[in-house]
Amino acid sequence: MKPKFLIPFIIIILSIALFSCVAQKEYYSEKAASHKELAKIYIKENRYTEALNELELAKSADKCDPEIYNLLGLVYMGKYEYSKAEENLNEAIKLDPNYSEAYNNLGSLKMLQGKYTEAIEYFNKALKNTYYVNSFIARTNLGWAYYQLKDKDKAISYLLEAFRENPRYPKTLIYLGLIYLNEGDLNSAEFYFQQALKLDKTSGEARYYLGEIYFRKGDRSKAEELWQSIIYLSPDSEWANKATQRIFLLKKTS
Repeated sequence: MKPKFLIPFIIIILSIALFSCVAQKEYYSEKAASHKELAKIYIKENRYTEALNELELAKSADKCDPEIYNLLGLVYMGKYEYSKAEENLNEAIKLDPNYSEAYNNLGSLKMLQGKYTEAIEYFNKALKNTYYVNSFIARTNLGWAYYQLKDKDKAISYLLEAFRENPRYPKTLIYLGLIYLNEGDLNSAEFYFQQALKLDKTSGEARYYLGEIYFRKGDRSKAEELWQSIIYLSPDSEWANKATQRIFLLKKTS
């Protein structure tokens, strides 16, 4: 017969082992977190190689964190390595089947590839999660995907729904502005781009299209002023390059 004191002793040993596992997990999660935060900063600055280095370090510390794979997906999208982006985003969903951010990013990836019907499927999957905090982003993307499929009414409906959910998300306003600009309704387009610029005063995209509107309205000096402001605010950006081209053409035809 085993001594009675062995049972509590075994329980104590198991408890210590369990605590050790939890502590170890917390340690590695904390270690990965610092690398993730640095990666997020680099992604915002389009410094994708530095972000990739930080995320590889995060992954070596914690291979089971879906956010790491989601961020890796964004990095590879930024580097135009779409197959690697999709692989990592699918891994994020495998680890967390309710991960709406990853579904939304997969939808964005499909839009970059011109696969709008597939994109819509992913945006809808993101929206199935009632706890998705940033659902207005998926609705905004959903609206733009429908517009690419020539369904203007559905596009505007989703964009307005996203706007009602969060009226402070500039991209929703920019997409609405683009739709009305493409439709030739310059006044409505101007309104939405102005609203977007109020929310993000440095938005090169909003400034660029406002310049286009003023150019079409015949106010060339105001158009040039807006395009010049983009070059001043963010000289190395995509929108600065576009603005430079528009100014060149403007001066060439003056």
